[in-house]
Amino acid sequence: MSQSPSTSASSVLHVDDDPALLDLTAEFLTRTQSDIDVHSVTDIEQALSVLDTEPVDCVVSDYDMPGTTGLEFLDTVRETYPDLPFILYTGKGSEEIASEAINAGVTGYLQKGGAEQHRRLANRVDHAIREYRAQIESQRYSTVLEALGYPVYVVDADGRFSYVNDAFVDLVGYEQSELVGAEPDLIKTDESVAEINEALRTVVSSSGPDIEHVEVEIQRNDGERITCKDHIAALPFDDEFRGCAGILRDLSDQRARERTLQRKNDRLEELVSVISHDLRTPLSAAQGAAELAAETRDAEHFDALTRAHERLEGMLDELLTLARTDERTATTEAVAVPAVARAAWETVAPDRATLVVDIDRTVVADPDRLQRLFENLFTNAVAHGGANATVTVGAVEGDAPGFYVADDGPGVDPEHRDTVFEPGVSMSADGTGFGLAIVDRIADAHRWDVDLTESADGGARFEFVGTESVDADRTARSTVSD
Repeated sequence: MSQSPSTSASSVLHVDDDPALLDLTAEFLTRTQSDIDVHSVTDIEQALSVLDTEPVDCVVSDYDMPGTTGLEFLDTVRETYPDLPFILYTGKGSEEIASEAINAGVTGYLQKGGAEQHRRLANRVDHAIREYRAQIESQRYSTVLEALGYPVYVVDADGRFSYVNDAFVDLVGYEQSELVGAEPDLIKTDESVAEINEALRTVVSSSGPDIEHVEVEIQRNDGERITCKDHIAALPFDDEFRGCAGILRDLSDQRARERTLQRKNDRLEELVSVISHDLRTPLSAAQGAAELAAETRDAEHFDALTRAHERLEGMLDELLTLARTDERTATTEAVAVPAVARAAWETVAPDRATLVVDIDRTVVADPDRLQRLFENLFTNAVAHGGANATVTVGAVEGDAPGFYVADDGPGVDPEHRDTVFEPGVSMSADGTGFGLAIVDRIADAHRWDVDLTESADGGARFEFVGTESVDADRTARSTVSD
């Protein structure tokens, strides 16, 4: 338990069986410090009563008192107030008493004397109170910071960690024993250390701010780098620099949100560009066909108008799907690849084309989006490979397992393979240009890597790696967050 220090005036409890000395000491203390209250008592019972009822910042006690000693009084005080400063101020000075007092844990030991000793006592009391109040405030802030979960550290005047809390240990991945005594470059890059040193020079300067905020790179024990905001301040000092304290705030989530927002903005600009450019062709075709149909009443122009509207409707549907696929997959479950592939084939329903399923694997995926991925690839394969195309769904083995979709069509020229996933790009005159872009977005939503290569038959082979394979009987759902 700690005494709660007064919020304004300092409070000193002085115990001595000599009333004249009590008055003289109080005079010196109040003359040295105008904002100090001195409780002067002549026996231990009165002293304990004051401690129970008044806030006290420091105890000054005589050694030799009737029925007890100052060190016995110290033991009593420490039982209830273990951190309260206790200064032994005695006329019975000896090396034996001094040694006993220091071993007992007194804050200070002074012999009584003239004015000079009283001034020394006043200075010692002032220093003890400031240290005690700083400790109380530190404990309060530490409690708040621990509750908030912020990583906190203290670096001493020699530039080494003297304290790190549990949150700091969890952030950097080192044991506390490895951190305390180590220099900050253990977990901070050279550039970050240089920026922190520059910030410290600003903080300790007479005209600088009390706190600086610096963005730093933290190097975890596992090699991962984390961007953090370092809120740094110098420890209180009079003449000599005592070190600094800092609070780290992990910016990883913020950076992820910024990247997500930027990606959405980029995709939005991309969609606007596609809409403004690619929709003009079917709209112009529909407008021209409508004008000719109105003039001539020729069925040919009405058929052209219908085809233009159907193409326009198809493009709008694909654009809507593309926009919805722009979000990270939210709900996933164990999905059997063969079953989803066959369901997608039935939806596409090519008359004479052949589907070969050469995989027996269950992956974690969004079943609806995975089926749409297969549907778009199958449609693309039949469109370029012809009605008799053969499409194969197989397994990708190796360090990054996955699956592939291959066909026996003409394939994709290597110089065009990097562009086929862009919205609006189509290798077919009748294509919307969004089918493979949707495939790419679905893969990205699952955090799969997609690669377009050549199949064994010279056609196109789309590989999807980085999938999470699970046992076929797994049915639990999971969440994927950005």
